[in-house]
Amino acid sequence: MKKILLDLSDCYGIGDILSSTPTVRKLYESYGRKITISTHIPELFDSNPYVEKVYNSKVINLNYVKDQYIVHSTFDILGKKTERDVEYKHSIIDIRQYHAISLGFMLSEDEMECDYYPKDFEDINGLPEKYVLIHPVQTWPNRTWSASNWMKLTKKLNDRGISVVSIGKDSTETGFFNINKPTFNFEIKNGLNLINKTSLSQAWHLISKSMCFVTMDSGLLHLAGTTDAEIIMLGSAIKPEFRKPYRYGSQDYKLSYVLGGCDLHCCSNMKYGVKEWGDIQGVPPLINCLENKKTFECHPSVDKVMYNIEKLL
Repeated sequence: MKKILLDLSDCYGIGDILSSTPTVRKLYESYGRKITISTHIPELFDSNPYVEKVYNSKVINLNYVKDQYIVHSTFDILGKKTERDVEYKHSIIDIRQYHAISLGFMLSEDEMECDYYPKDFEDINGLPEKYVLIHPVQTWPNRTWSASNWMKLTKKLNDRGISVVSIGKDSTETGFFNINKPTFNFEIKNGLNLINKTSLSQAWHLISKSMCFVTMDSGLLHLAGTTDAEIIMLGSAIKPEFRKPYRYGSQDYKLSYVLGGCDLHCCSNMKYGVKEWGDIQGVPPLINCLENKKTFECHPSVDKVMYNIEKLL
């Protein structure tokens, strides 16, 4: 039998790519052999026991390897419609199931946990023994907590004598949608600013060592889902069940979802797609609140986030 290749070349975000690992594991179990991967972020599959080889999508010629591999592609359906005019909507499908559905199957709850295998931890000068880890990064407006909120939270924690460490990297996501994802890079009085200074492996260790990790729906949320850390997930307009990590078959294991005053999750509600586009096949925009509110009221207040952190300390 030919070797098996999973083509992720249409998948660009860390979280989207990491969410393919349950499907990688399922293919390994089904074929009884390791899987070759084509991806834009090869390091996400380092030391993965289900993976034989990883190619960078920028350099591999799929037309050439199709003669040597059975090729499966996922995320190639993003933003496109089938011959029956059906569109697979990213904000209305579980991010792990999106990969599985692309290949014609579904994953059970006990198959949804993501895999990541970090390198050894490298000592970081000045890293506090105990700290709250934050991920102050800008992404789609519906899941971006403001810079002022991150700074207020940091000050409140520092005023309590709690050290804060920040991580994240400036990035750009390209594909069907294009968006810049800059970090909120600010000074921390008691703690450490590691913005743009860590690898994915080091980020994994920092999450794992933290008292808790505070983040919105982001790539590092899914990386955190491969650790045993406490996670504070900030609310957004996307239904949390579609994004919350699975650990030990549960989405509530060491995870607190902190929602603001609005629980409509309009980006994941098809009636808002109809409201905007007149058809359930349209993808609702993610830039503005679909209830036409000035702000995303699904985002929690600083005090509410602080309350949830204090319960863990």
